[in-house]
Amino acid sequence: MVRIAELADLTETTVRTIRFYHQIGLLPIPQHRDGRRDYDLSHLARLVRIRWLAQAGIPLTTIAVMLEQQPAIRERPDPTAALTDLRAVAEAVGDEIERLHARRDRLQHLIDVVERDGHLSPMPASMVRFYDEMSARATDQDAQRMIRRERDFMELAFYRGDMPAESVAAYEGLSEAALAESSGLFGEMADRIQHEDRLDPREMDRMAAAVVDRVSRHLGADLHRLLGSVDMETARRAVGLYVRLAEPGQRRVAQIIGDAILTMIEKEQPT
Repeated sequence: MVRIAELADLTETTVRTIRFYHQIGLLPIPQHRDGRRDYDLSHLARLVRIRWLAQAGIPLTTIAVMLEQQPAIRERPDPTAALTDLRAVAEAVGDEIERLHARRDRLQHLIDVVERDGHLSPMPASMVRFYDEMSARATDQDAQRMIRRERDFMELAFYRGDMPAESVAAYEGLSEAALAESSGLFGEMADRIQHEDRLDPREMDRMAAAVVDRVSRHLGADLHRLLGSVDMETARRAVGLYVRLAEPGQRRVAQIIGDAILTMIEKEQPT
């Protein structure tokens, strides 16, 4: 007969774990003898088997079923049920290993991004730098709010895979003049979009044309090559998401700008 502390020591577990096994009915509670509970060899053997299976990653609920399926000593054992459970657990462990490998790969990608670019964002580094620059140049809260919303949208779109990879080219290698123009465009649009109800369709079209013109001039000779390789379905998802996430009073302008960008891309698509 042994006390619970000695039982825990013999099986390299803890008193707390043994009491938990009692609580869930996995290990029988011994009867009191002289005011204390003494465990015999049958408790020790069952606890050893429980720990042996648990350390292999088998859930406690499965262990309970497996132990109940074990025959009496005089009976010939049938391993079928136990093998089924063990193979199921082994398959689950294999799936978990694959998930852990994928998680490790994602973490390594994040490490590489931070080491290379110094930022932590689903967006490419050139786009992060662009929006940082636009925020620094913004002269009023409305413009800063618009820049923040567009940046948040871009992060979501890249995270979801709803942004064409070619779009990053519009943010790379921007000159000082191009940055100043973009900053001015944000300021102008922020001012005008706050009063969308006062904008007539011609003014909305002009704003959309200004966005398209800036992108076209920046891409220059690469325009046809880059836009011609854009997947139109991805581009349409990006515009749909852009309109969906626009503030209610600004969705009409967002749709016009999005349609103008789609038209620009469609013109360069191979026939």
